[in-house]
Amino acid sequence: MSNLIRSASLASYEYIARAVGLDPFRMLRQAKLPPRVLDDPNLLVSSDSVCWLLEESARLSGQEAFGLLMAERRDLADLGMLALMMREEPTLRAAMESSARYMRIHNAGVQLRLEDAEDLVLLHVDLKLKHPGLLRQAVEMSTGIIVRSYRALAHDAFKPVTICFSHDRPARLDVHRRVLGTAIDFAQEFNAVVCRARDVDLPIVAATPKFNREVKRWLDMQLVDLGDQPLDRARQVIRILLPTGTCSVERVAQHLGMHRRTLNRRLAEVGESVLSVINAVRVELAEEYLMTSKRKLYEIADLVGFSSGADFSRWFRCQFGMSPSEWAMQHRERGAAGASPLTPPPPGKH
Repeated sequence: MSNLIRSASLASYEYIARAVGLDPFRMLRQAKLPPRVLDDPNLLVSSDSVCWLLEESARLSGQEAFGLLMAERRDLADLGMLALMMREEPTLRAAMESSARYMRIHNAGVQLRLEDAEDLVLLHVDLKLKHPGLLRQAVEMSTGIIVRSYRALAHDAFKPVTICFSHDRPARLDVHRRVLGTAIDFAQEFNAVVCRARDVDLPIVAATPKFNREVKRWLDMQLVDLGDQPLDRARQVIRILLPTGTCSVERVAQHLGMHRRTLNRRLAEVGESVLSVINAVRVELAEEYLMTSKRKLYEIADLVGFSSGADFSRWFRCQFGMSPSEWAMQHRERGAAGASPLTPPPPGKH
């Protein structure tokens, strides 16, 4: 099943598409999205369709920063009830933690995760998509919206140390610098907004605790309606553990506070097991690293949890029927021929 997101994610699409010379309604038809997504912010649509639309728009227009241009025209109100909750939190850290908890109500395709690293705090931005080649524009747009939202909450006092992207550096950075306003590192191991711990403890002056409790009560009811999703939680933990080389059924279950048999039983309800999820996450990460970075084979092997490049190559051949270098070359050749690996067929068209 596709992850669903509110059509508010396309609030600025028509304006930006026309600005870069595209027909927005023609692009929507190709992405199999109804025109009313531009008028009704609460319409639920496929995140894969939206991400395909962003990538194809960037490719056809030649505007590598298409997603960031969209983020530039967004404001906090576009996040709906999520914005109300964030605005009433006492600190930026509390707003980040609640954003991570409730994001799937607004956008089930985006996962936020907060990580403390000594005097730094990393807000990871992960996307759940069927096609890893659709990540770039959606990641940049999501990151841009997040940075602008926290900046608005802190009255421009929010200043990240750097922003990390896993994809390669674009030819030009003028839009990135204007919208994100901080140092940017590309070809990193993750997508994240990196802040000083002291900066995320900045107070949100206008916060109202009583109103915050009411908003959270409503949001918690929405989460109950969505149901607990151990598969999503397991995927998040696995993405964290794989680069450490300690990803196992026991470790995943431990991080989730469950016995391994309980976790496997919960995953079996959706046709999965811990091992199948570990393998699926490895496949997604391997494709992503091979397509969007210039890392060496042994580096990719390490990031997806293998002790050597040879072990990774054997596993990869079992999964894809070819070596990692053959797979990467095939996708480069497709890109040179005009069939960019970053633009798979639109959802529903096979």
